Parts: sequence; structure tokens; C-alpha cells
Amino acid sequence: MSLVGSAAQIAALVVAAVSAAVLLAGVKTRREGLVNAGYLMVFGTFALLTLCVGVVLVSFLAENYELLYVVSNFPQDSGPLAWLYRVSGVWAGRQGSLLFWTWLIATFAFAAAARRMRQTDDLTSAALAVTEIVVALFTATMVLSEANNVFVPTPAEYFAEDGSLVAAGAGMNPLLLHWAMVLHPPATFIGYAGCTLPFAYALAALITGDTSARWVELSDRIAVFGFIFLTIGMALGAVWAYVVLGWGGFWAWDAVENASLMSWLTAIAMIHSFTVYRKRGCFKRWSMFAATATFVFVVLGTFITRSGLVQSVHAFAEDAVSTYFFLGIMVLAILAFLIGLIYRYRTIDDEDDIESLASKNGSYYLTNLICIVGACLVAYLTVSSSLPTWLPLGGQVVSAGAYNAVARPATALFGLLMAVCPLLGWRKTEGARFWRTFRIPALLGIVVFAVLTVFFVTTLVPAYDADIAAGGEVAQTLTEQGPRAYYFALAEISFFAAALLLTTSCYLISRGVGGRMRKGDNALLAVVNLFRHSPAQAGGYLAHLGCAIALAGLVGSGMFVTERTVSLAAEEGGQSSVGGYELTLEGTEQYFDEHDNNVMEVDLAVTDEASGSSLGTLVTSMKVSPTTQQQALTAGVMTFPLEDLFVAFQGVNADNTLSISVKVNPLIMLNWVGGAICVVGIVLAFAPRRATPLLAADDREREAR
Repeated sequence: MSLVGSAAQIAALVVAAVSAAVLLAGVKTRREGLVNAGYLMVFGTFALLTLCVGVVLVSFLAENYELLYVVSNFPQDSGPLAWLYRVSGVWAGRQGSLLFWTWLIATFAFAAAARRMRQTDDLTSAALAVTEIVVALFTATMVLSEANNVFVPTPAEYFAEDGSLVAAGAGMNPLLLHWAMVLHPPATFIGYAGCTLPFAYALAALITGDTSARWVELSDRIAVFGFIFLTIGMALGAVWAYVVLGWGGFWAWDAVENASLMSWLTAIAMIHSFTVYRKRGCFKRWSMFAATATFVFVVLGTFITRSGLVQSVHAFAEDAVSTYFFLGIMVLAILAFLIGLIYRYRTIDDEDDIESLASKNGSYYLTNLICIVGACLVAYLTVSSSLPTWLPLGGQVVSAGAYNAVARPATALFGLLMAVCPLLGWRKTEGARFWRTFRIPALLGIVVFAVLTVFFVTTLVPAYDADIAAGGEVAQTLTEQGPRAYYFALAEISFFAAALLLTTSCYLISRGVGGRMRKGDNALLAVVNLFRHSPAQAGGYLAHLGCAIALAGLVGSGMFVTERTVSLAAEEGGQSSVGGYELTLEGTEQYFDEHDNNVMEVDLAVTDEASGSSLGTLVTSMKVSPTTQQQALTAGVMTFPLEDLFVAFQGVNADNTLSISVKVNPLIMLNWVGGAICVVGIVLAFAPRRATPLLAADDREREAR
């Protein structure tokens, strides 16, 4: 297995490098034979990397321990999902994840080449050359670094004379044995790989001099496809963090979490720039810049993860090859873009002039600025601990509160832009016409905002005051976020943005449905036909609707969480009250599972403190590995329409009491519902587009044309 995989990996490196050279030569000399040979080599690179992934997959499924990577990442699970965890072993570790990501980039290249093989064009040929260069560089990091090479053979001392394995490796991290973590990495890597092709096409446009909208048309759907999976990956990571890690949260501003956020933000700017490029012939340079920035931030994410630059529970050990190669890829990408842009600058006929910020052009421009600046700020804060001390925040580890101080007002502003942008006209917005369209969603938004304000006053404000009164670390964290008046004002502005975005999105969708009904469709058929014939806008508005719901959820679950760590007497009947819930110890059980993990379960009866009614029982446990002594917490979560009760057993205190972490997370269900709706909207927008006109509100855009 090791020899086969290593040979295929080295061959993939050679073929990828040669194919890039052949394709560029074919574009330069316009020799069709060279171009066709380059396309065939793209297929060859994909086939060789597929063989590499196949070797690793078969090794996991067949329990073949010839590869040290398999020994180190084999899942110790015998349940019904054991086979799925073995499959996930392919991408569970440092080496496998890099191989899997490289294979996905080669897969996208294969799909693009197969699509354009019969009618090759210079743009696609040059884009494939750029993509193959990326594949070659990624493959080189695996071939030249043992720390990144999945095909390192297992040392002989791991085996007995009869060939059986006697020295087990650490095995797959038990925290990864969860369905969300099986799906989260591949979804994220598909998103990362999907961001490579738009960058490649942007460089291809500069290489060939074809700066028309053609390169955007060829890469736009790939960009949206990648963004879908970036979003799904982030959502699955949030679910996993919430239910598995035992800290009751879904975002901690960890360096590796930030890596996904950076590219996600720039991908938003890229997709919106592509939209303006296609529709209006504007934002040509913005589109190229956003595509390049997205790719660079994707590589920065893996650079952070693999270079040892910053500390993170998700990061891998430092590796010099990874550090220099991924840093080199970022530098090369930036230099290639800048050199190409300077060389082609005069040939790019861009109509980026913005007559008024109160227009679609202006709002798209502001959206791009917020996303790009936000991504750069997150990147800077993430790596600040490794920067020279003479730079701002250099050498300092930035707390989550610092991120929140920037992210919360920016998110509220972004929500307001999303709410207003679809109602604006291109170039300039006529005030009276805008108000006629805006007044209905604005009035409805005020009603929704009033409902949210009632919940804010009756539930969230008391929770905040109780946390402040309780003192301790939670109160200190809240105090660091600013004065009470500012904190509440920020929450209310965010709620207002969410309410306005919600009603604006619903209004635009309802207008589209009404337009279909006036053509003779019944209500149900009108909804179906709206998304069938106008998927781009209708799906976009549905995605905005999901963002509105999630924004409201983020205010509650991110700013007003009731958090306590309580100590319960180990005897049955021990009680404690948190956030209106009374917890009573029903019993504990300690045992060893089938893998000799030391497991302690705690059963807690939950009662509504106000009414005294029983709400059920929560079970939370701690599992300790016998070899690594690593702890895996299994939390108990009780979900209600407006909040979650989250309980996690943290261990036994010195006085023999049980340490229980308790959180009440308001509106957290809105995060999951809003995220799901957002993904559905993006998927519908990705559906095959039709040339039919769209929502009624968009008809007035023609007056500016």
C-alpha cells in the first residue's frame, strides 16, 4: 500500500506540473495538440490522486495497518456508524486531510476539463493550468514532508512476528466520533476546493487578455457551489461544537474557526461582485480581486492550521515545509494577480463609477468593503500573537471579546444593507419610488421589531442583569463588552436589522408569488414556479430570509447566555437552580465501556422553577481515554421554542461534589433554522437559471438602464 500510494503521489506531482506547462504553452502558441495533451494530463492527475485516496480508504475499511497514518487515526468504535467513521479517517488527520483537499481540487479541474474538452477555449485552458500549478504545489508539500505524507509505512516494531499489530497508535480523536464531524471536514474542503477555480479563471482572464464577462460566466456557478459547501461546513462545525465539546457554545473565535470565516466573507464579496459584473458590466477589478482574496484566505487558513503560527485546539504541529510552501502559494497568488492586473489595467473597461451610495451599485460596494475589511481584520487578529511587538496588538493573544466588539456592529450594519439593497435602483434611487416600495416591509418590520423588543425586555435584560449580579468571569466578560446602555443599544439595533431584513425578504418573495398568481397560477403553483423560473433572485431572497432569522438567534445566543458552574452533592437529591430551571441529581453511574474508557454518567431531573412542573431528565457524561487520558464530554440538551437548557458534567471536585456546567441559550434554535433556510436559498439560487423575468420589485430596475 505504501509503495503504490507513494508512487501515485509522486506521479501526480509530475503530471500536474507538466500539464500546467503544456497548457500554458498551448495557449501561448495556439497549438490545439498541446492543449488537448494538457487536458488529458489533467485527467491523469485526477486519476492518480484518486488512486491515492482509494489506497487510504481501502486501508481503513480493510483494517490494513501498513500505513502509519491508518494506525494513528483508526476509529475505536464498534457501533452502527463504525464504517462511516472509518471512511472519515481519510480526512481525520493532518496528512489525510491535505491529500483529500488536493484530490478535491483535482476533481474540480477534471470536471471543468471534461465540460470544455470538446470545445476548448483559452480561458479554460489557462484556468486549468493555474489549477494544476496549485495541485502540484499542494502535492509537493506531501511528497517533500514526511509530516504531510499519508503513505509513510508503519515501523516494523508495531508488528509481531505473525504480522499482527501489537503497538497501537493513538487512534482517531474520540471527539471526532460524531456525525457532524464526519460531514464537516469534507463539506469545508469542497468549499475550499471550489474557491480555487474562480481564482484560476480570474488569472486566466489576465493571462489571455479576455477581460469580458466570459470568465465570470464560466466560474460563477462553481463559486456559488463552493460557497454552499463553505456555509454547510461552518454550520456543521457549529453543531458539532455545540453538542460535543461540552462548553455550550457554537463559536469561540478559535484560529481554525476563523480560517473558514475569512474565506466565507470574501466569498460573499466575490459572488456579489460576479452578479454586478454579469448584470451591469461593473466591478470587473473587484471580481478579480475578490476571487484572488478568497483563494488567498483559503490558503491562509491551512497555513495557520499547519505552520504552528498560532495555537489552537484544532491546529496541527509545526512543519517547516508547510510553512514555506503555503506562504509561498499565497505570495505567488498575490504577485500573479498584481502583475497581471497592472499589465492588463488599461484593457479592463470597468464601469465602477458610483453615482450614489443609495443605489444597488453603492450597496454592493459597501457590502464588499465590509466583507473584505472584516476578513482582513479577522486575519490580523488571528495571527497577532505571532506578529512583532512593535505592530498594534503584536505578540498578544486577542480575546473573544475583541472579536465580538468588531463583529457585532459590523453584522448589524451588514443586516441593514441586506434589507435595503434589493429595493434600491441601479446607479441612483428615486426617493419617492423607493418609499412606495419600502413602506410596507418597513411597517411590518416595526411590528416584528416590537415583538422582539418585548422578548428583549422581559427575558434578555433580566438574564443580563442576573449575570452581572452573579459576578465572576461571566460578569467581567460582559462588562468588557461596553457599558450597559451601549450593549443594549447594539442588541436592539441588531434586532431591528433582523426584523427589517425578515420583512423585506418576505415582501419581495410575496411580490414574486403575486406576480405568478396574476398570470393564473394558484398559490402553491405560484411558489413552485417562482423558484423554478426565477431561482437566482428568489433563492437569494430566501437566503436573506434565513440570514434574518439567524441574526436574531445570534443576538440571543451570543449576547445574553445565562451561564453558571454549579456544584451538586454527590448523593441523590442534590439540587441547584439556574435561569429558572431547578436541577436535581437522580443518580450517577460509573463504568468502563468496550474500549476501556472510564465513563461517568450523571442523571438530572429538570423542573420549571416557577410552576414546579417536571420538564424531564437530562443525562450528561464524561469519558476518559485509558491511553491518552483525554476527556470527551457528552452534554445533555433540553430544547424549547425560545431557548435551550444545556448541561455538561465537568468532573468531581476536591470536596467530592459534582461540577456541572449549566447554560441557558436564548433563541439558539433560530441559528439552526436560519442557517438551514439560508443554505436552501443558496442551493435554489444555484439551480439552472432561466431567462424569464423575475420578481416584480426588480422590474423597476430597467428604468435605470
